[in-house]
Parts: sequence; C-alpha cells; structure tokens
Amino acid sequence: MGELLDYYKNGMQYFRDGNLNKAFDYLNIAVTGGIEAEEINNVMALILMYRGEFEEAYKFFIINNKKFNNKISEKYLLAIDEINNYIKSHNEAVDLLKQHRCNDALNILLTIRKSGFKTINDDILICLIYYIKREYNKCKKILAEIYNVNKDEIFYYELKSYLDKKNSFRLKLAIASIAAMAIMFSSITISKTYKNEQYSLSSIDVAAKPISSVDTSESQYKVLARLTDDIMKENLYDFAQNDKKIDISKLDDQSKKMYYNLKESYSNKAEIYFYKIGLDLYRNGSYNKAYEYLSIAYNNMKGSYLDEHVIFFVAKAAKVTGNNALDYYREYVKKYPKGAYIEESLYDLSILAYANKDIKESQKYASVLAYEYTNSIYYNDRIKYIMDKD
Repeated sequence: MGELLDYYKNGMQYFRDGNLNKAFDYLNIAVTGGIEAEEINNVMALILMYRGEFEEAYKFFIINNKKFNNKISEKYLLAIDEINNYIKSHNEAVDLLKQHRCNDALNILLTIRKSGFKTINDDILICLIYYIKREYNKCKKILAEIYNVNKDEIFYYELKSYLDKKNSFRLKLAIASIAAMAIMFSSITISKTYKNEQYSLSSIDVAAKPISSVDTSESQYKVLARLTDDIMKENLYDFAQNDKKIDISKLDDQSKKMYYNLKESYSNKAEIYFYKIGLDLYRNGSYNKAYEYLSIAYNNMKGSYLDEHVIFFVAKAAKVTGNNALDYYREYVKKYPKGAYIEESLYDLSILAYANKDIKESQKYASVLAYEYTNSIYYNDRIKYIMDKD
C-alpha cells in the first residue's frame, strides 16, 4: 500500500505541476491498485475530459458524486446537456474542416473555447488553422496555453520548432495534419438518472486508449495523424511501424490523398535513411536490427546506384540472422554480374546452396568463380572442393 500511496502523491504533484500525461499514468496505477479518493477521481475525470474521453470521465464523476457527494462532479453531471452541445459544435467544426472551410471552423472552435470548454483536440486544431493562415502570433499564443495546461504535450514541442521554419513543405504538412487531427467526438450517453447507475472503480478500464463509442474509421484518422507527425519529425522508423496499422479503405477521399502524399514523402527518403542506419548496425554487430532496417531500405529501393549496396548488405544480414539470404544473393548476381560485391556474392551463394544440399546450384556459382575470378580470394579450397563433387 505504501508504494501505491507514493504513486498517488507523485501523480497529484505531476498534476499540480502541469504534467498531465505523467499524472494520469501514476494515478491510474494508484486507482487500479485499489486506492479510492475524491481528489484522484476528480483529477482523472478532468484529464479525461481534456483528452475528449467524455464517457470514461463521467464514470469517475458518478462515483465521486455517489460516494463523496463531490461538488465538482455534481457540477459536471448537471451539465451533461450543455457539454453535449459543445460536442455537437465541435463535430460541426470538424465537418467544416473536411470541406476546407477553415475560417468557419475556426469561429466555432473559438466560440467553444471562450465558453470555457477546452479539449486538447480543439486547441491543436485552432493552432494548425492559425499556422495555415500564417497568423503565427495567434498560433504561438494558443500553443503557450497548451503548454501551461500540459507540459507533457508533444504537439507543443513539435509545432514550436516548426514555427521558426516556415517553409512550404511544412505548411503542406500542417494542412495535412488538419484532416488527420479533426476527430469527431461522441456524445455522452450516460443517463440523467446517474445516481441510480451502478459504477465502481474496478469496472473502469482507464488505461484503455480507445473509447468504445468511437468508430473504427475514426481510429484510422488517429493513425493518419501519427503518420503525419512522423513525417514532420522525420521519424521514418515510426512511420514504417504506424503505416502497418492503417486501413486506407476507411478514410475519406481527401484523407486518402493526404496519406498518399505522406507515403510519397516517406518513400523518397526511406532507402538512404534505412540503409545508412542498417549498415552502421551491421558493422557494429547488431545483425537482427540491421536486417530489419536493411529490409525496409530494400522495400523502398528507387532504382538508383544505392540499390546494389542495399541488396548486398540485406543479403549479408539475412545470412547472419538465418533469413532467406539466397534470394537476395540471386537477385544481386542477376542484376550486377560485374558489381562491386560479385565475387563475395558468388562465394556466399555457392556455400549457402551447398548447405541446402543443392549441389547443382552450388557448383553453378562456384564455376563462375573458378573460370572468371581465378585470382580471387574467394576461389579457395572450399570452392574447389564443391567443384570436385560428383
């Protein structure tokens, strides 16, 4: 229990310091460990409200009102209809953004904000609209307010760095981000007879990220937002991982176009990016990771001079890690019969084929070494032994 109390105390301190992500994580551990306190319930609910996870937030408000007759909880519970109206207005703004009516959407979002109802999603959208409109001072003002609420908010650090780099590429990415970040909110469906509802802390899965009422297609827009973020940060490895999670069939036409633009930007940089890192990993003996990176480089080859090096080193990494190196080596010798690594590739092919008991293929590559590269260090006793096999 002492350790749980430490999580509780630290979580509350993080909340007071404006580190909402850390606060939520620490308090979540305390709650799931069995600590029940009026203060925790309010903080968890308020953080969830700011995140736009209204249904989960209201479960905490209900518990607090029933167990502790808490005034803050009662205030929010009596304001369900008012908050649902804010949610409706937010969704209208999202529809306008998808129609590229940024000014109309901005007016709605600012009206919501002036009423005192704030969510991180709305604040981010307002920032991005100001950024697109090149109203950078207004953008910075909202951004500073985001930081004051949550010093853990990664969006603050990203956009802050972009404001000093006002090039057209980053502007296009900001426009793309609008569609990705414009997520519909779901209305609060908790009954007004909330005092009769049977909720307990044990029934609340506060650690779960998806909201049950959010449509699957909306979660795809969140993945798209992460992909946009990855490109803006030039974090291509994360892009490659997040790209596996997206189902573009669930996106609207404008978002699909945005995805293809992001994918093109990624593809233009991926080969050299992953090749360089993969090669360093290989030379440092991190073969499994090297194979992962070099495989991504291989899948993004552009038909340039670099392809030869990518194919050879992905073959080398595949050989060390027990992946199918033969196919890569075969591709190399077929495409680059006079390439920089042809002798070593022929040697490895012959040895690997022999290990697979394919004597005919092994001798095929051994014979090329024997007749065309007689003076090569790779034409050695092992190759001569293979050549002599019946």
